[in-house]
Amino acid sequence: MYEANSIFDWHRRGFEALNSYWETLDQLEQAVKDVSDADLGFVEDQLDSVLETIDAFEPTVSVIGQVKAGKSTLLNALIGKPGMLPSDVNPWTSVITALHLNARHRPMDTRALFRFFDRHEWDRLVATGGRLGEMANRAGFETEAESVRKQVTAMRDATEARLGEQFEDLLGTSRAFPTLDKAVLDQYICYGDPDDLAEGAIEGTYADLTKSADLYLDLPHLPRGLCLRDTPGVNDTFMMREQITLNAIGDSRACIVVLSAHQALTTMDLALLRIICAIDAREVVIFVNRIDELEDPRGAQAAIRNSIRKTLGRMGLGEEIEILFGSGYWANCAMGDVSEMAPASRAALEKMTGTTPSSETELRQRAMEASGIGALMQAVVSRIVEGPGQAVLGDVQDELERIIERAETVDSVARVADPSTILSESKLMLRLAEIEEEAVSAFNNEAAGLRAELRERLDRAQEQFVASALEALQSHIDTYGEIGAWTHDPTALRMAMKTAFASNCARLRRKGESALDMVSDGIDSFLAAEFGVIREADVSRFPEQPQHRAPTVLARMITLDMQGAWWRRYWRFNRKGAAQARYREVIIAETTPLIEDLMTEYFDPAIARSREIVERFAFDQGQFCKAVRERCLSGASGHDKERLSA
Repeated sequence: MYEANSIFDWHRRGFEALNSYWETLDQLEQAVKDVSDADLGFVEDQLDSVLETIDAFEPTVSVIGQVKAGKSTLLNALIGKPGMLPSDVNPWTSVITALHLNARHRPMDTRALFRFFDRHEWDRLVATGGRLGEMANRAGFETEAESVRKQVTAMRDATEARLGEQFEDLLGTSRAFPTLDKAVLDQYICYGDPDDLAEGAIEGTYADLTKSADLYLDLPHLPRGLCLRDTPGVNDTFMMREQITLNAIGDSRACIVVLSAHQALTTMDLALLRIICAIDAREVVIFVNRIDELEDPRGAQAAIRNSIRKTLGRMGLGEEIEILFGSGYWANCAMGDVSEMAPASRAALEKMTGTTPSSETELRQRAMEASGIGALMQAVVSRIVEGPGQAVLGDVQDELERIIERAETVDSVARVADPSTILSESKLMLRLAEIEEEAVSAFNNEAAGLRAELRERLDRAQEQFVASALEALQSHIDTYGEIGAWTHDPTALRMAMKTAFASNCARLRRKGESALDMVSDGIDSFLAAEFGVIREADVSRFPEQPQHRAPTVLARMITLDMQGAWWRRYWRFNRKGAAQARYREVIIAETTPLIEDLMTEYFDPAIARSREIVERFAFDQGQFCKAVRERCLSGASGHDKERLSA
């Protein structure tokens, strides 16, 4: 039997940089604990906050893709567990499924945790028909909207009949299992065939009701503290999980877009393109899967790559998106019974490698090499380590240095200050409150101005888009009359909104840094006036970790994206002169919620998080000033000095 550890060496090498990163972070964590052991009371809260930052760091990689592109097969290969996630011909993933690798915080006695939709979510789905029904209503398709609601009601009735009393009991709850059992996973995370379910099959029994799944794997060949997230993404029935998927992607630090080698990436993959456009291109890796099904896997890559680049270029995306090729199937064969590899797939492998393996051991090696899994691991790891990983390291190192500097300053100030001139505690607290209030008030004013500017830019982008859409409509009517169907791509609107959002978030960060400078300047003036001490100049900067999520709301589907029979009929013309008024109303109705959500669900939280950083910085500086005062009153002891030196 082939030695499994030899195959798992691919995983160890692929994740090596991430494991090295964790070693560095562990060393930094120990340094923070060593400082904490010095028992410097006034910085204990700050040290605890730094340790919490380290402890909470679990970078997430989301996997999205076309229907049946092989996402689950690819994930099984990435974790080295063939057959772990359902990947048969018929079922597909219907639930957001997070794979936590060697997690720090696995719930006790839990390997699988499933959360269910609550009563409100289900009732809203039935009442509106989900996002699909809501769009039909806005477009004036009452008949079609009612049809969607009937389909949703039928799905709910079937689910309720299948689960019986369990249906009501499960709403809004969760279920935990102490082991990872494939039969259990099949019941909760993939759609089953409705006819099979009616006949008593268990596959997909709870899938309609399941909102998310968390699976915990502790395996020596996998890295620590990484989360791989499988998504239903672009093939979600009635779009009931659309926003959950978009939120998950927005919270990720890298995104693997899985394409089928047979389909590549075309303009028909609108949902995928919307998602790619909504996030930072540097965080995206495109993996062209299933090359084992191509007659000439190597020869076809150039044409497929060019086709993808051409499509991305039309969307305004540059060369920064990395494109890789491979086969999750080959990797799974290499880790399982390689003798069962399909003859056509083996022929494609031999064509690609130019060799005929002389043994199963060599076949495994060739299959693993050609699978592209190693390159994919390294691409993902580099984005994590160089992106959020370095941001966390930088933030922790900066904060630790500031904590040590403050501790040393407390000791030095205590030796030179005259206790008889020290102000009262009430006056100290009043002055600290004034410094914080001045900085936070200035930040709030600047943030309010940025918010108003962003709203104005978004409204202007909407008006420009509506104007261009109606102009294109009039041009169509002038050219073709009231025949045929008219469409107008909303990509330009989305990109304009994304640009405005990113620009104002960058400006918000600078306003936050200015507020930190105000706090620092106020504290420095206070120290000089009250204690006669001049601190070394310190650059106040925001944490490197971003304070805003990627605006994935812009990837949400609207009627202009729809290409189904209803919508093609909708964009046809009826009465002359009525088209423009009709379409303007629908376009405004569809795009205004994007603006509202971008403001309230993305920019407002960015303002709140930035304000919290300013307030926390002011609090820490205040604790520092209080420590200076207390030390001046009590005097610095030789024991304190020795602790700092240690």
